[in-house]
Amino acid sequence: MAEEFRYALIVAGVLGMAALVIHGLWSNRKQNHEAKSRFFDEEKHSDVAEGFDEFGVGKKRKLAPGEKPQPKPEIVRAPRSDRLREPVKKIRRQEAELSAAERSEPSMSFSAGADDEQQVAYQADEQVQQAEPVANEVLILYVLMPEGQDINGAMLLPSLLTLGFKYGEMNIFHRHQDSAGSGEVLFSLANMFNPGTFDLEEMDKLQTRGLSLFMTLPGPGEALQNFNLMHNAAKKLAEEFGGQVLDGQRSMLTVQTVRHYVERIREFQRQQLLRG
Repeated sequence: MAEEFRYALIVAGVLGMAALVIHGLWSNRKQNHEAKSRFFDEEKHSDVAEGFDEFGVGKKRKLAPGEKPQPKPEIVRAPRSDRLREPVKKIRRQEAELSAAERSEPSMSFSAGADDEQQVAYQADEQVQQAEPVANEVLILYVLMPEGQDINGAMLLPSLLTLGFKYGEMNIFHRHQDSAGSGEVLFSLANMFNPGTFDLEEMDKLQTRGLSLFMTLPGPGEALQNFNLMHNAAKKLAEEFGGQVLDGQRSMLTVQTVRHYVERIREFQRQQLLRG
């Protein structure tokens, strides 16, 4: 009897557990169904309220009796007028005038090529020949002493007088056409360092490291002969005081540099003849 009662309790427990499992599954399914139904109801209600379908297209509204359809909005287009083209026409006209003005002026090029430099010279030659006189050109030579050595003024003065220099205008020395100091000035000699001049009364106190000899084109007499005189005077002063002769760029004077000076003089004379 007791054993039958125990089996009955076991069966009842199993049935109770099965009932609980079935009830739980049924409750879970019911809740999911209610949530899904509520979601679709809200979505449907939202679509109906807004009046748009899932693609964002609204329903076509029906006109009430006697209601007129609204006119379609007009498409506004930019006016196509010639006034809008006036700035463009004005800019193009200015560009055309500017290009015409540039063609009328001699073109300048800063290229290092020799052909370009000749082209610039020939382009500007016709206008410069008649409009401007010949520009002066200055040829310069320096006599420079080594570091720590100076030229004494007391020794310099007799050397300059021997070479035919005469103290004169601008407080510097000049070499005239006549070695006695008469005639026009062929070339001049100045102090290479400040103040650039000489005080004849205090020549014995003068100490300088360099002298500057220069001539101007055009000048009196024959330019090549004048340059030779200046070159010889510079060499004698350099030899006497132990200095060096430098060119206008303060580089050592070489045979090639002397030839360059000669070419400059001949070119200047040629330009002078062309301008008549």
